[in-house]
Amino acid sequence: MPDLDFALDGLYACGWWPKDGDQCLQHTDGRWYPGESMILDSFAELFAVPDIRKSPSSIAVEVVWRSPRRGRQSVLGRSREEALILAFTSLYLEIHAFPVHL
Repeated sequence: MPDLDFALDGLYACGWWPKDGDQCLQHTDGRWYPGESMILDSFAELFAVPDIRKSPSSIAVEVVWRSPRRGRQSVLGRSREEALILAFTSLYLEIHAFPVHL
């Protein structure tokens, strides 16, 4: 299972960069990343509502959502923050690689 550093590596590797006014947090290594409210707002823009589930039997947190183009999607992280970053990265890639015109 990935960790927050790995999740941020993926976020930056997909081309994401914070814009002025983004609701971001700063990691201990200095990298900025979207906060939970920014991530949830990004999902809402695509009429997607992520279901955030904490596993009762492990430390895993799963984020599940329905993508307009790819159907049911999910990611696993070790924390809520990490799982949301992984989900946001997937959503970011979908929006920028395959723009949705609503």
